[in-house]
Amino acid sequence: MNPSKYRHIVFGMATSGLLLVGLVLFLSGTSQVARADPADLFVKPTGSGTACTQAQPCALQTALAQAAGANTIYVAEGIYTGTGAAVVTIAKSITLYGGWDGSPTGSVVRDPDAYPTVLDGEGARRVVYISGPVAPVLDGLVIRHGSATGLGGYSSDDAGGGVYIHETNAFINHCTIINNNAGPASSAGQGLGGGIAVISSNAQLENNLIISNTARWGGGVRVISGSPVFRHNQFLSNTSLFGGGMYLMWTQALVEDNLFQDNVGERGGGIYLSGAAATIVGNVIRDNQGSEGGGIGINVGTSAVVSGNLILNNEVSDYGGGMYISYNDTKVHNNVFADNKAPRGAGVYVRQASPIFRHNTIVRNTAGDGVGVFVGQDATMALPNTIIASHTVGITVTAGSTATLEATLWGFGPWANLTDWAGDGAILSGTVNIWGDPDLLDPDGGDYHLAPGAAAIDAGVDAGVMVDIDGDTRPQGSGYDIGADEFRHQWFTYLPLVVKDYP
Repeated sequence: MNPSKYRHIVFGMATSGLLLVGLVLFLSGTSQVARADPADLFVKPTGSGTACTQAQPCALQTALAQAAGANTIYVAEGIYTGTGAAVVTIAKSITLYGGWDGSPTGSVVRDPDAYPTVLDGEGARRVVYISGPVAPVLDGLVIRHGSATGLGGYSSDDAGGGVYIHETNAFINHCTIINNNAGPASSAGQGLGGGIAVISSNAQLENNLIISNTARWGGGVRVISGSPVFRHNQFLSNTSLFGGGMYLMWTQALVEDNLFQDNVGERGGGIYLSGAAATIVGNVIRDNQGSEGGGIGINVGTSAVVSGNLILNNEVSDYGGGMYISYNDTKVHNNVFADNKAPRGAGVYVRQASPIFRHNTIVRNTAGDGVGVFVGQDATMALPNTIIASHTVGITVTAGSTATLEATLWGFGPWANLTDWAGDGAILSGTVNIWGDPDLLDPDGGDYHLAPGAAAIDAGVDAGVMVDIDGDTRPQGSGYDIGADEFRHQWFTYLPLVVKDYP
C-alpha cells in the first residue's frame, strides 16, 4: 500500500474511536486460492504418516522435518503445541502458511480468519525459533502463550517468547502474536522481546497484530542490531519497563506506518530507543503510559529520525508525556504532539541533548506544569516552523540551556498559551512570531490539517524540510507553512470501515 495514502487516512481518524477499526483494513486478509505444487506439504492437527499431501496431511513436526529450502507448508485450522524449547524451529527458507481450509482435493484455499491456525506454547516454551542465514516466510498464524523464561537467547538474557529471530531475513506477515512473555515486566525479570526478539537480523514484519505481550525490555518487540523493517503493524497493550510496544537498540530499523496504542513502559510507553539510528516515520502513537516518554523515549547516543508521526494522548508520571529525549541529537520533524500529559514537559521533555525540531505541531498538552516543550538541564534545541499553542506555558528553558526558535505560531484566543515562554535559560525567539488561531480543521476529531486562511500558511521559513506529514511537497504557496501540515485544498479520502474479530 502507498505509505503516503496510508498516512492521509490515519491523519484524519487519529483521535477517533474508529482508529483501530480503520487500521484493521490493513490487517484483514481475504481468502486466497492457489494450485498445489507437487513439493507442497500439508498439515492437520490430526495428520499422521509421512505423505504430507493434500489428501493425506501429516503432523506439523513431520512436515518441518521433511521440508527442504523453498518448500511451502500449508497448515490447517486448529491448535498446534509442541515439546522441548519451541513449538516450531526453523533453520530453512521455507514458507509456513496458516489458514488452510483442509480440503483434501481441488485448489488450495487459505483464509486465516475463517480457519485460524494457532501455534500455542502453553506457557512452557517459545512458539517460533528462527536462526541462521535463511529467509523463511510465516503468514497467517496465531502465535500465542509462548515463554522464553530460562531459554536464553541474548547474552545471559531470555529472549523472544513468541518469536525469536536471529541472524535471518525472515518475513512475518498477517500474524497475531498474543499473550507471550520473556519474563515479567519488572526489574526482577531479565527477558527481552516478550512478543518478538529480533537480533542481528534484517527481518521484515508487516501487517501483524502484536498484543498483550510482556518482558522487561520490549514488551511487544525488542530489536538489537541489524536493519529490520516494521510496517503496518498494530502494537497494542504490551507491557515492559523499557519500551512497552517496542525497544530498539544499536539498530538502523525502519518503523513505518504502525499503530502503537495502550502500551505501558516505564521508559518509552510506546517506543524506546537506546543507541539506535532508527527511522520512526508515519506512525500513530497514542494512549500509551509510563514514567518517562509516554509516546517515545529516546536515550544515549541515538541519532534517530522521528518524522510524520501522530503522538497523541500519551501520559506519564514524571517527564515527557509525548516524548522524552536525553543524550542524543535526534531529528524530529513533521510530527503532531497533542493532548499528552505529564507533570513536567507535557508535550516534549529534553535534557542533556541537542535535538532539532522542524515543522512540528505541538498543541493542547496538559497536566502538571502544562508546558508544551520543556528544555531541561544542559540542553540545546532548535525549533524552526513550530506551532506551540494552548498550553499553560508554551516553552520553558532552564538555566544553562538554550532554545532557538524561528517562525513560531503561538496561538491566540482559546488557543493562546497562558505564557508563551518562561525559565532562566536562553530563549532566542527569532524574527517571525505570530499570535493567531492555529485554525486546525478538526483537532477534536483527529484532523490537524490547516484550514483555509490559517495564520500558519506561507508564514514560515525554509528549514530544509521539503515534504510535510502527508508527504506533500513544501512549499505549496508563496512560502513554507508553519507546523506539520503544508496546506492543500484536498487532503484525503476516507475508506469504508471493516471490523475484524481477532483470536
